[in-house]
Amino acid sequence: MKEHLGQILLVTVLITMISTLQIYPQDINLEALLLKNENQLRPPATEGDMKMIIINKTGQERVRDIKAYSKTETDDTTKQSLIFLSPADVRDTRFLTIDYKDPAKDDEQYIYIPALRKVRTIGTSGGDSKTGAFLGSDFTFADIGSLDRKDFSVKFLGTDSIGGQQYAKVEYTAKSPQVVKNYGYTKIVRWIDLENATTKQSEYYDSSGKLIKRLIIQNQHLVDGKYWQFDAMEMQNLETGGKTIWRFVKTTILPTIDDKYFTVRFIERGR
Repeated sequence: MKEHLGQILLVTVLITMISTLQIYPQDINLEALLLKNENQLRPPATEGDMKMIIINKTGQERVRDIKAYSKTETDDTTKQSLIFLSPADVRDTRFLTIDYKDPAKDDEQYIYIPALRKVRTIGTSGGDSKTGAFLGSDFTFADIGSLDRKDFSVKFLGTDSIGGQQYAKVEYTAKSPQVVKNYGYTKIVRWIDLENATTKQSEYYDSSGKLIKRLIIQNQHLVDGKYWQFDAMEMQNLETGGKTIWRFVKTTILPTIDDKYFTVRFIERGR
């Protein structure tokens, strides 16, 4: 009987040990995971309807309706145009972002604000800062653009479970004060899915090292068996208590799209 009880106890201890172990770290190829994350297959073109919902700490909402167009070039350069439809104070505001796959090229952002009747450049020499709030939301212009890994030192922090799914926690630390100036953050921590390499959550730390924002991706799903998309992304502002939800109401995948949508001329004139 004692021997039998001892075997039961041993099995119980082993099960407990196994359940508390982090199984994945030894097997994770971080470089391969990051490359897969950065090279997710994108549709050739899309047309969609979006809502940006800005919620303050008391729960008051401001809702903005947006028409969106996107295109992925053969060299994996991605382009997106956003046209604000309502309410009246942002109607006809248009925004263009071009993310180059080539690390030697700087990404481009342009915004047309009707009240100014001119196109402003974002993030380039002489342009407006990418760290400014995007049209009063909790997203900055830098948040809307891509994260260039060459600007950061990358560190694997271990694995974490969210909703029963396993994620790699990866810390991106700015390599220089100029990088902090460009992005507005000293470091960003991302939760990357170990199976499909999509990002589930990101946390942002300011120049003093304080956690100030958290981005959560909602309802990721596979479209046409090859494109990972999601229904919404929520940026929580941990300083103000507010948040902004960017909801994708409808997205249509297209085989191609007119190049005119991704020109400064279109951003300026709307045609």
